[in-house]
Amino acid sequence: MSRWWPASIRTSMALATFLVCGVLFTLGWIGIRAFVDARLSIQATSQAGGQLTRLVDALTHDRPPALDGDPMYVVVDGSGRAVTVSDAITRLNPQWTVPSPAPANVPSTWSTEVDVTLRSAAHPQWREFRTYTAVGAIAGPFTAYVFVLPWDTQNTLRLFDDTMAFFVPLATVIAVAVSWFALRRALRSVEAIRQELSEVSGSRLDRRVPVPPSRDEISRLARTTNETLDRLQRSYEQQERLVGDASHELRSPLASLRTGLEVALVHPGRADWPAVAERSLQDVDRLQRITTDLLHLAVQDRPLSTEVIDLAELAIEQVEEENMLGLRHVHAVLDGLPALVRGDRLQLERLLRNLIENAMRHCVRHVRVTVRAGKDRPVVVEVLDDGPGIPVADRERVFERFVRLDDARARDAGGSGLGLTLARDIAVRHGGTLTVEDSGAGARFVLRLPGVPDEGGLP
Repeated sequence: MSRWWPASIRTSMALATFLVCGVLFTLGWIGIRAFVDARLSIQATSQAGGQLTRLVDALTHDRPPALDGDPMYVVVDGSGRAVTVSDAITRLNPQWTVPSPAPANVPSTWSTEVDVTLRSAAHPQWREFRTYTAVGAIAGPFTAYVFVLPWDTQNTLRLFDDTMAFFVPLATVIAVAVSWFALRRALRSVEAIRQELSEVSGSRLDRRVPVPPSRDEISRLARTTNETLDRLQRSYEQQERLVGDASHELRSPLASLRTGLEVALVHPGRADWPAVAERSLQDVDRLQRITTDLLHLAVQDRPLSTEVIDLAELAIEQVEEENMLGLRHVHAVLDGLPALVRGDRLQLERLLRNLIENAMRHCVRHVRVTVRAGKDRPVVVEVLDDGPGIPVADRERVFERFVRLDDARARDAGGSGLGLTLARDIAVRHGGTLTVEDSGAGARFVLRLPGVPDEGGLP
């Protein structure tokens, strides 16, 4: 759960309702407004086209135009001079550019739409000083333009916005209130179940939660909880008998776990028991890793296999495996294929895996694995991470058993302290070396193993 999101179900659902309704209602507001704007704009353009038809008819028959309302229009002759300007434009005394006349030799059915901007240095704040869309047509030797007036559209949209600005918050608040009180009623039974469950303990497993009379999900939850408590009580009774029969077979826990638990038990009221349990689980996991690595170290004296292995192919397999399981990116860079060595495939896999896992635990973002091979040269594998690196004084200490540097103690999650020790032992047993060498950034582990001449491929 995010820190800013409330933990209470009722509060979180009310907040979710508020956010969802707010977003949906706002999107609906915007969508409907865009639809209304488009429809009203089409209507205004259609009205201007009707006015233009009447204006063209009046100019063609040389009579005064009979237009509705207070239209804005201009009539332009062939030279581009305005011969007639409507009163609605004249009284504004604007600074503007008269639209151009129709091109020569166009048909009488020619029409156009142009943008015309009216300006005023004295009254720039007036709403009339803006850019208009004007529809134009030929009227004999003249070209007539009628402006598309946006006033009806603006007034309607203003009324629509004022209405939605009132009803959208109101509808959101109502939805939140309904959600709040509905959940409050539904969670009463849940609270009764919670209170009863809080009384259940190892010595009071006979407690049962109340089953509400309704047949909804909460009722089914209560019945399932009681059935679970029945099974838990039976299991507890069986466990009590088992513990009584097997207690004499039990042995003391491992010293590290015992010490940690005893320290916590000294002040049980102040101990953070979930943290104690987590640390204990980490200790168990680390002990598992130590046991596994110690078992591997214990059998290092067994005879090695002498099969020929392509170390480049082995490195690619390990890189792909870590990329599937890890959270950081591991890159392989191959140079001089194939990189043939002679040894035990399982142990070499373990060597590469330990190096890559160690690099991944300490890197910031990336790990690069480079394999180089050439004729009469050893096979070299470099594992480079972009982490804090290893000081020169500690470059040999990291291969000692259970040595973990100060920075590693803070950042190394789940390491046993034996991975690098095991990796160097495997390298030495295969006649090679494993060292930490200089790098521009991060730690650079370099493995060198004797190469095998390529005589036609792997056997």
